[in-house]
Amino acid sequence: MKRTISTAVAAALLASGCAAPDGDGRQNTSDSGGSQGQNAAAGAALGAVAGCALAKIAGKKCAEGAVIGAALGAAIGWSTYSEKVASAQTVNAEAQREGLKVPQNEIRLKDYQVYSTASVARAGGEPVQVVGNIKLYGQGGRVPEVVQSMTLLKANGEKASDKPQIARVERVDGAGQFRAVGVYKIPRGMEQGQYTVQSVLLLDGREVARRTTLFQVAGVPGPALAAR
Repeated sequence: MKRTISTAVAAALLASGCAAPDGDGRQNTSDSGGSQGQNAAAGAALGAVAGCALAKIAGKKCAEGAVIGAALGAAIGWSTYSEKVASAQTVNAEAQREGLKVPQNEIRLKDYQVYSTASVARAGGEPVQVVGNIKLYGQGGRVPEVVQSMTLLKANGEKASDKPQIARVERVDGAGQFRAVGVYKIPRGMEQGQYTVQSVLLLDGREVARRTTLFQVAGVPGPALAAR
């Protein structure tokens, strides 16, 4: 399985203009793996793609979003990777069993679920992985560009960062099931408490789903506690 590392980009000016209905989320568990690759040029290019997608939602010009996304995408962000985990035949057959008519000459979103691999994480410890499971169904037609954006929120609803993690989902070649993972290294000194990850999924620049998942940040144990 191919695993692609990309930088996350920030587009606070664009994201603030987005609006869509909330969605419900169910939790799953699954594994991930693959090979990695990372460089600033790739981050800038991905930032431009994601910035353009968010610009469309916000009613701004694609060029404006691309410039902002590219500049920030090359500079800072989470690490991300994505992979295909089930074939088009598998997902289309599942859709038919559920009574859904598989569209011809079009790829649509069937399901999108998000979960955190850890309910509690320690500041300065192991990274938290936030996984998006994406199911697309349909036959033929144009392969959509899929983008996942994740924003970290504090318990009071404030943004933990004004820079959302934004990444294009790789390996999308039509229908199938895809896993897009954001890996967040919790810095030492990060405020303890509950955090919410708000995730938005875009197909060809259009928001099609929004989900949330939670995790708790705990402090680093003191010397006396760690010695027990």
